Amino acid sequence: MIQEILSKLSPELINGLTNQIGLDSTQAKNALDTTKDSLMGSLGKEIAGGNFDGILNMLNEGSSASNTPMFQKIIGSLSSSYMSKLGLSADKASMISSFILPKIISAISNSKSGNFNQTDLIGMLGKNLGDSLGEKAGNLLKGGLGNLFK
Repeated sequence: MIQEILSKLSPELINGLTNQIGLDSTQAKNALDTTKDSLMGSLGKEIAGGNFDGILNMLNEGSSASNTPMFQKIIGSLSSSYMSKLGLSADKASMISSFILPKIISAISNSKSGNFNQTDLIGMLGKNLGDSLGEKAGNLLKGGLGNLFK
């Protein structure tokens, strides 16, 4: 679901990143790719740690989501990703995350009438998160098992 929402928002986000933030089109596309990876990574870590309530609280807050601790945690993670992966300054990274994340969270929140629950969250993240966790586990096993036989 997050991938679909990002795809739908992509033209609006790229336009805003280029016209309001001052990125060129390649930087804007790279920022969206980084957003997807960072957001899925952050949500995956929170779920793996059992923090369903923090994520659900953020999604169910609607327009007040930016006041939640989870939103603040994710926005910090996004900014760090923009700096490390795209080589952007802290100010520029903060501008991008403050522009993008509210739009994504709002689109997710508005995609369902009523409140999100754990089943919705797992369904929303399931395939993307499963693929991501499966790849990480596979890499870990390959590295770990490969080292056993050296």
